[in-house]
Amino acid sequence: MHYRRITIISAAGIIILAVLNKSWAAYSAATIFLIWFALSWYGVFNIRSQFIGKTYWRGNRNEKKIALTFDDGPYEPYTSQILDILKRYNILATFFLIGKNIERYPEAVKRIQEQGHEIGNHTYIHRRFFYTLFPAIRDDINRCQNLIKNITGINTNLFRQPLGFRNPSIVKMVEDLNMHMIGWTFRTYDGTDQNPERIIKRALNNAANGAIIVMHDGCDKENKRKDGTVAALPVILEKLLDDGYKFVKVSELLGINPVISD
Repeated sequence: MHYRRITIISAAGIIILAVLNKSWAAYSAATIFLIWFALSWYGVFNIRSQFIGKTYWRGNRNEKKIALTFDDGPYEPYTSQILDILKRYNILATFFLIGKNIERYPEAVKRIQEQGHEIGNHTYIHRRFFYTLFPAIRDDINRCQNLIKNITGINTNLFRQPLGFRNPSIVKMVEDLNMHMIGWTFRTYDGTDQNPERIIKRALNNAANGAIIVMHDGCDKENKRKDGTVAALPVILEKLLDDGYKFVKVSELLGINPVISD
């Protein structure tokens, strides 16, 4: 992993410079630290960065395929409404589910699977992991994983970090679980903005070969409506289909196995 190797090299360089006890050495050590710090924070907040660890954020740029993903569900009635729309257009998507919402709407999870869609782990309570300790990370991921497996029989290896924020502990945990960290090419920001026109505009302006799109069928809080997402989705699908795009599940777009082999 780039992060571990560069951290070790940076630490060794700082120690050597500190031993030299020269004024120029102190400035050099400070420079090394600041560069390492900047790279680390870039890796935490930029979903495309591979510095902390591997994250999938785009498929093949030469193929006119797009993966549509939905976060924070299941959440009714919106998950069912979105499933109806996807069925109408014969489109398969990937749903990254929150464990506490799985407990509330297990039938929606069953329907996602029955319609042939893909399911990924989005943690149990949508915890902001970049400041969370290792044991809590393990518990949150495993609780969601067990809920998905108990309902679907599938041991998914697709994981999406809430908000996309990562730290070395999260990456290590995902690697230990033999899971893939799935990011995105762009977001429609429908998690906070439910204006359908703006959702449509963001989706159509950013669509490109190999793109992974993030939309939301649910939320991590109570009583947040998704009417804007539901209204925008058919318009987005029709336009992109007319433009010649094929919608595929994220595992197909990336060429990875979506299930952990027993």
